[in-house]
Amino acid sequence: MLRVGLLVLLIGLVAPSADAQSDPSAPQARALAPLPNLVSNDVRVLAAAGDSLWSGPLLTLYLEPADRPPSGARLLVADAPALTEEDNVVASIAATNARQRSPVWAGLAFDTGGGEPGAGGFLVSTDGGESFARRAPQLDAPGDSTLQYGGATVPAVPITQQAGSTPQALALGPDADTTWVAGLRSGVRWSADGGESWSRAVLPPDTSRTVDPSTETTLLLAPPLDDGRGSLNHLGYSVLVDETGTVWAGTGRGVNRSLRGTVTPSGRRGWRRFAAADSGQGPPGALVVSLAEQPRPDGRNPVWMASWASQQQGGRLQRFGVAVTPNGGATFRQALIGERVYDLAARRTRVYAAAETGLFVSADQGRTWRSVERFPVRGEEVLPSTLTTRAVATTETALWVGTTEGLLRLDRSAEGRLLRENPTWQLFRAETPVNPEQPSEQVPDVATYAYPNPFVPSRDDLVRIAYELDDPRTVTVNIYDFGMNRVRTITEQKPAGQQETVWRGRDAEGLRVPTGTYVYTVDLGDRTVDGKIVVAN
Repeated sequence: MLRVGLLVLLIGLVAPSADAQSDPSAPQARALAPLPNLVSNDVRVLAAAGDSLWSGPLLTLYLEPADRPPSGARLLVADAPALTEEDNVVASIAATNARQRSPVWAGLAFDTGGGEPGAGGFLVSTDGGESFARRAPQLDAPGDSTLQYGGATVPAVPITQQAGSTPQALALGPDADTTWVAGLRSGVRWSADGGESWSRAVLPPDTSRTVDPSTETTLLLAPPLDDGRGSLNHLGYSVLVDETGTVWAGTGRGVNRSLRGTVTPSGRRGWRRFAAADSGQGPPGALVVSLAEQPRPDGRNPVWMASWASQQQGGRLQRFGVAVTPNGGATFRQALIGERVYDLAARRTRVYAAAETGLFVSADQGRTWRSVERFPVRGEEVLPSTLTTRAVATTETALWVGTTEGLLRLDRSAEGRLLRENPTWQLFRAETPVNPEQPSEQVPDVATYAYPNPFVPSRDDLVRIAYELDDPRTVTVNIYDFGMNRVRTITEQKPAGQQETVWRGRDAEGLRVPTGTYVYTVDLGDRTVDGKIVVAN
């Protein structure tokens, strides 16, 4: 499930205190501050805002040259205590055009220490990110055991725990007057008052395909419980509001659609669920983890969805892949069957899917796809031969791809070439300094380090060895096994400054080295520095 991926991002964070997490009224409005580079190379959250881009794990804004502040900063970061003092990270973002000072929402998550990330609340801006207010998580009070749905009183299990209720996805209504959140165990909810309060959406239970406030309804509103009650369809994974005002909610049991015409004066909606089925009239898998709307010049905008197979669905046929409905749910077409897709984005003529095996692009509404596994980058940076892509977004000026190795940008003028070749990308990466001026627990005083470490060659493809040079020179890196037998020597000419040498886990004969601990030395000419690499095959 997606929460596993978020846990990877949260490794090493210290869980905030209950007091820190429960005080959303603390001042949060601070200006965006310049950021020299990314804070993490594991980029899982992207949101387009006109020609600008918001990203996580901190709330970072990329500005095109025409929109940059007088300082000339390319990257800005929200200087909010919720991120800088409480160890939250950004789990989801919803934004519109940054130049129009439009709303920006960020859903926060933190490490609970118990195996599931926790809901850290929200940062909300009404001025395009110039300032942010803190809002509480979308949780219930202990006494919220019923809610009114049309003429019925629906029993509900209060979701009061932050653990397992991460704001997995956010969506803004067409007029940005309503915000929707898919919050895992807390389900799908909406707020019409800027996050001051949240209403719980009544989705169909697993035993039904529809609910309607105008008809009699008998159900329990709850995620799966230890006693066997509850519904997988009440787990919220993704949410989208399309151009018509139709709300789409991806859950653990399919995708749910709510038309504008089913809304009561109190805001309650009717829903229709589409589930994985042999007929192909729905998503290929049970868990719908991502939703995207494709702008089209004529007719209704298609809605794309990425779904995963779930082991909790018994013998029901389901597969990894994507589906599209070009007509609001009347029909569906499936594609990329067998691919684990994390995120989707679309332009009028192209659709992009960020997947475990790379980026996929289609120019014929998903009938055929080109797989992009290699990403040539400017300069001397080296990326693995295959790359896991976690997120994708399309701004007015560029295509953006979040990966496990940094953030990639491709100018829009080069996007069409992706269908037949591999154009050159711009890469943004985090760089932890060696020999830092102000060492800390997060940035220790070391002369060299290697990452990722442990290094899994079949997964990571390469390990980077970082060091610093006072002057341009030839650098020699020697790698030894645990018995100090030399297995590889790499010699390179490098400029001054912090540099990296990459090793692909192979010896001098080109054979993959066995699992074990390896020692490396870096001969810098006037001195030698060393470190260790744990190789795990």
